[in-house]
Amino acid sequence: MTKARNLSLLSAVEAGATTDQTKADIDALGINGTRKNWIINGDFQMSQRGAFTSATALTTSSVYHLDRFKSKINGISGTLTHKLNQVVNGKTTNTMLLTATSAATGRVETVQQIEATAPFVSQTIAFSAWVKSNNQSARIIIHQNGANIQTSSNQHTGGGAFELLKGTVTCAANSGDIYLYAGIQAAGTGNVSVANGDYFEMAFAQVEYGSVATDFEHRSYGEELSLCQRYYEKSFSDGVTPSNGTTNAFSTTRGVSIMIGTNNLGSGTSTRFKVTKRGIPTIVKFGNSSGHWAWQRAGDGAYNWSNNVSPNNIGANGFSLSQQVIGGTFVLGICHWTADSEL
Repeated sequence: MTKARNLSLLSAVEAGATTDQTKADIDALGINGTRKNWIINGDFQMSQRGAFTSATALTTSSVYHLDRFKSKINGISGTLTHKLNQVVNGKTTNTMLLTATSAATGRVETVQQIEATAPFVSQTIAFSAWVKSNNQSARIIIHQNGANIQTSSNQHTGGGAFELLKGTVTCAANSGDIYLYAGIQAAGTGNVSVANGDYFEMAFAQVEYGSVATDFEHRSYGEELSLCQRYYEKSFSDGVTPSNGTTNAFSTTRGVSIMIGTNNLGSGTSTRFKVTKRGIPTIVKFGNSSGHWAWQRAGDGAYNWSNNVSPNNIGANGFSLSQQVIGGTFVLGICHWTADSEL
């Protein structure tokens, strides 16, 4: 793939290109093209599910907060914070902060599963991240699920400054799924002694081919967003909080207009995802107070919306516009939604 082709693709992504071919090209860049980092959102540019700039309580079940990373606590209580515009190794970036809020034997961790498996079989990979911590059990770990092998980086000194943690491993022939774990934990992802106020702050997470951890590869905002949207997408902008609203279909809290016309449109339509999903996603819909999920502008008529979901789109079926006067202008829409296709 030529440099000109790469620049052309990145321009298309920044411009909002959403075709399947563009998505295929993005995949190629990440797997066998010029892109080296297999971790998505390793500099924490993306946070589609919420701001999380204030400490958010973690649970004993893994929960996705910042895109592609799910986090949890074990044996202790703890929080997650998305810190913006931090200076790490002379560069301004966002970070993820995990903080223990009780003392016990336990752990606080975040993990990203890499979707591809076959490219890692019998291959040597390097993993790295810049980490700030006051606990010497702060580390990052590669876990090979099929072979049940954990490989730890060097430990943090616990000195409260950012340090480069890194390691290498040659994956087994039966390596299976690959996970990057990060947090205050044992080398085998087990529990350790944790004090109230112990923290783990991470930036520039990377997994790459080879035995040397190289400088972090920064991807543009548009490219990183497209990679994240393969797994999670929402119909509303950052800062908008959709809710089950009133019968006002065009309020600011609900309503995605998807078709305008001057004739009867029949019994259904669909809205296409910006990026094709990894699989059929789970949809969360935000409707009106009567539980309706679709409407037309004429008389604000509301209709039930049947699930008709594929990796490419959401269908809005199960309603009729037969009462719409032929030749009249109308708008058909569906309510706001989130689509989740995480691993």
